[in-house]
Amino acid sequence: MLTGRRYLGIQLMELNPGLLVKGVVPDSPAERADFRAGDRLMAVNGHATTEATIKDFKQLLSASRITGTLFVIVQRRGALKQITVRLEPYTEGQIEKIISQHLVQSHAQTATTTP
Repeated sequence: MLTGRRYLGIQLMELNPGLLVKGVVPDSPAERADFRAGDRLMAVNGHATTEATIKDFKQLLSASRITGTLFVIVQRRGALKQITVRLEPYTEGQIEKIISQHLVQSHAQTATTTP
């Protein structure tokens, strides 16, 4: 399912307009590249993101899966910062954690809907 699929490791929030990094996954490519919560995305691979939606970002991310590299400009505390990040495959530990979380959520939903 997730084997071989590359990821970035940030959680985004839509502003009105634009995108803000809400969180950074520990030990992810994004953390190693120095993304931080509160960073505002200004551009990704030469495409302005000042008025982008999460859907727009996902399209840019999908288009970069061939090269596996993102060139991002963020605004942090009023200053612009360039971040280059290489997408990486999920580790076995991360895949296990995702599956465990899914199972917990599925069982919790089943328990609340079962008479």
